[in-house]
Parts: sequence; C-alpha cells; structure tokens
Amino acid sequence: MSMDPTKWIEFEMLTADARKRIETLYPYLKIDNCVFQEKSSGVFMKQNNSVKIEKLLDPPGYGPRKPPAAQTATRARK
Repeated sequence: MSMDPTKWIEFEMLTADARKRIETLYPYLKIDNCVFQEKSSGVFMKQNNSVKIEKLLDPPGYGPRKPPAAQTATRARK
C-alpha cells in the first residue's frame, strides 16, 4: 500500500459521499484526531499520534457478490 505523506487531508476535505458513509459506519470515530486519504481503492485513516493506517471504506459498489445461481441438472435416472 503506497501512501503519499503529502496527501493526508482533514475530514472536511473528503467527498460528501465518503464523509456520509464514515459518519454512518463509524459514529464513534474522533475525526478531529485523524487524517484521511481517499484513493480509488478506498478511504484510509491515520490518527495524528500514530503511524498505523486503517482502511475505513471500500470503493463504492465494492461488496460481496451474489453467488452464481445453482445450475440444476434434470436428468432421468435409469
């Protein structure tokens, strides 16, 4: 994971969709103590006093896919 140290931004600078999703999924997150990076692979967060980077959100549209419909073979048994 390549994180450009110059591209960390404040919460208010994220896209509206990302802010809404973070507020919904992480209502307890203290956003004043964090910086974020929004990339094509998702939204990442780092606390100001830490070096640990966490992935908060996957890109929109990314999620578990439905398994393919089971194909049932209808064969007459002899």
